[in-house]
Amino acid sequence: MKKLPLILSLIPLATALLTAAPDTFTWPDGKKAAVCLTYDDSLASQIDIAYPQLQAAGLKGTFFLQGNGGTMTDRVDDWRQVAAAGHELASHSLFHPCRRGLPGRDWVSEVHDLDQYDLDRVKTELEITNTLLHAIDGKTTRTFAYPCGDTAADHGEHSFLPITSELFIASRGVYPNLDTMRDFKFSNTPAFDPSGKDISASIAYLEDCYKKGTPAIFLNHGVGGDYLVTSAELHQQILDYLVANQDRFWIDTFQALTTHAHSEFTRLGWPIE
Repeated sequence: MKKLPLILSLIPLATALLTAAPDTFTWPDGKKAAVCLTYDDSLASQIDIAYPQLQAAGLKGTFFLQGNGGTMTDRVDDWRQVAAAGHELASHSLFHPCRRGLPGRDWVSEVHDLDQYDLDRVKTELEITNTLLHAIDGKTTRTFAYPCGDTAADHGEHSFLPITSELFIASRGVYPNLDTMRDFKFSNTPAFDPSGKDISASIAYLEDCYKKGTPAIFLNHGVGGDYLVTSAELHQQILDYLVANQDRFWIDTFQALTTHAHSEFTRLGWPIE
């Protein structure tokens, strides 16, 4: 009987421990970090090389399609097949506008110079692209990747982050990895470009993300062809590493990753930016 008061006093603590949700960010299936593979600019090499490699590996990717990209006129059925296989078709804008006035941007067309855009034009072109993508895959929710990583129009005077936050679940940027998940910004996420590097750089990036519990977001353009090329061999090596480490990494599309992160931020009461 002497133990009864002690037992009764422990009941509230035990109840709290059993019912409390974890106060830290978690990834699905007990995985310690997440990975998504993304591809920009609607390139033919993505259909011809990246997509078959993903299929063979049993992994899903996110293809950020540019509305006026070459394959959007003559290979729409191929993109429809990619979507039907469970890969994500996402927006990379209608005309890929970038700020021409920044260093190294002479290649940007004056017609599609983001410095000459106002916010109304930015929003209109993004809405048109969403309509185009809907006609391909029938989806009504979408993610986005900033062309050139630029997030402001009119000579950098007007940020369009509020527009992308309104139209998209999340938007991918081009800056390096985060220190913690709490630093994650849905309006402008980090990414890693493996092109021009060997497999050790991609593995180091993955392991850094694993250590921090942050998402590893790969940014590819050409795969085995086109431009800013990730070689077909390197792309395959990355996929092989991921397949061998699926017990450690949760691997899915950008939309799946950011949708899960949104739920976790909501559960934890963290600000969604």
